Amino acid sequence: MRTRHLLSLLLAFICSGVHADHFAGGTITTRCTGNNFHEITLRLFRSCDGMALLPQTLDFSNSCGVVFNRTGLLPDTTEDATSLCAAQLGNSSCNGGVLPGFDVSTYRTTVYLSPCARWVISWNTCCRSYTTNLLDGPGLYIETVVDNAGGLCNAAPEFTKSTVPLVCAGQPVEFDASAQETEGHTLHYALIPARFGSPAPLPVQYATGYSGSAPFTGMAIDPNTGLISFTPTLIGAIVVVVEVTETNSAGRVLGTVMNDFLFVVTNCSNTPPSTDSGTFTDASGPAAITQDRELSVCGADPFCASITIADANTGQQLTLTTDAATALPGATVEITGTNPAVAELCWSDAPSGVHAFSITATDDGCPVPGVRTYHFRVTVAPPPSAGENASISTCENGQAFAMIDHLGGAPDGGGHWVDPEGTITDGIFRPGLSLTGIHTYTVGAAPCEASAMLSVVAQPASDPECLTAGIIGAQHSALSMQPDGVDPHRCWLTSPAMNATLRILSADGRLLTDGRFVAPGTTPTAIDIPSTHHGHALIQLQDEATGARYVLRTVVP
Repeated sequence: MRTRHLLSLLLAFICSGVHADHFAGGTITTRCTGNNFHEITLRLFRSCDGMALLPQTLDFSNSCGVVFNRTGLLPDTTEDATSLCAAQLGNSSCNGGVLPGFDVSTYRTTVYLSPCARWVISWNTCCRSYTTNLLDGPGLYIETVVDNAGGLCNAAPEFTKSTVPLVCAGQPVEFDASAQETEGHTLHYALIPARFGSPAPLPVQYATGYSGSAPFTGMAIDPNTGLISFTPTLIGAIVVVVEVTETNSAGRVLGTVMNDFLFVVTNCSNTPPSTDSGTFTDASGPAAITQDRELSVCGADPFCASITIADANTGQQLTLTTDAATALPGATVEITGTNPAVAELCWSDAPSGVHAFSITATDDGCPVPGVRTYHFRVTVAPPPSAGENASISTCENGQAFAMIDHLGGAPDGGGHWVDPEGTITDGIFRPGLSLTGIHTYTVGAAPCEASAMLSVVAQPASDPECLTAGIIGAQHSALSMQPDGVDPHRCWLTSPAMNATLRILSADGRLLTDGRFVAPGTTPTAIDIPSTHHGHALIQLQDEATGARYVLRTVVP
């Protein structure tokens, strides 16, 4: 009984609105095939109860002064574009029935486009379907704009939906009007005014309260995803025109594509899958759920994530479709269950960057299925580098140092250090104060983090290698020292000209002698070590004029 009532409502709608040979929208896309040849695809949507399509014409013009057209185009394919449930498709006007039916015809041709900054490829016709938001059933004009200056070869984005959406009055609508782009370019979406050809394109006249940027009350589009949302309150057809602008990484606008289409609104009560559903519910491997529909992945190791989608109408079954295969090259999506339905996304060797994909859930409500599209984002970051494990020997009387400078490899900055007792430190090792042992450096955050260890050993100040450890600002490169060759307690020091104080110390820090050191700067100067001393000796000089300090070590037999 309910189905019969809905059929009568749909029949009333079709008789009062969509009829005759009126068009229901269209789009033009281009694909460069090389050497400035471009394949042009024209897709036209039409009410099936209209007259048969005539051969079509495409018009070409550019800002460099070239104008031509292609006439007599016949469709390569014509396919059903009706949004009715499968059980009622046989009752659409495309199959001899009375319910709203639409088809889409695809035309293709290949043309040579000489390099120019702006090519406009357009199509127009005299009339379109009668609608609730436009006045007087005006004509229809669609175009795409291409920049192929310098021989630029590019494929324009293609809109993903190939049906005329049928929606229920009073039910919130979220419709995926996005396009697919396979070359890593940025897409931006906007609602724009519908036009007609006269023959030059002119804006159509909207009914009071509507406009190109607001085709229906409360309608809006997400500029990044192309998701259209609104709640239809009137039965009839609503004209919507979406323009997508394609930009490369350098900020160059490669072109625009417009999609002129209808929302067909009828009286029905089916509720689409919930807006609160369609979220990531589990992740494994180097993946973490950062928001309901956002995933963060560290590096190229394999990961999986589950997405659960449910319909409040528990007796209905869901069918999921996704563009993940093209949006995430190499990824797989396995779908289990029908309500709830679970999509498991798995991907390995994912390239770094931000990747977007969508899943459309369609229930089996009849005659109007409920449809909801969910958009997801996967951010893949290269794994951070904490450097390589290393060890260092320092002196108890040595100077403080930054431990990151002594890790192997090339550690990233911005991490944190933990000492052997697990206490967070500032990463500066201070001999005599800091703990010796294993210090751990960690950079990043789970699941994208890395760690490296620095083993620090402190030698006593009396160690011969530590004799100079406490000398700050000591300079050695300007001095050279040679043994006497005869007297083991005498050495010859070559240095810049200076008058300096002289101190000679033993390994345990005892002062052996002090005095003055006068060097002419041209010949070596003798330094005598007390004859009673044997073993390591530390020679300290401080230039009285400059304050420069020089430290050298020697061994007396």
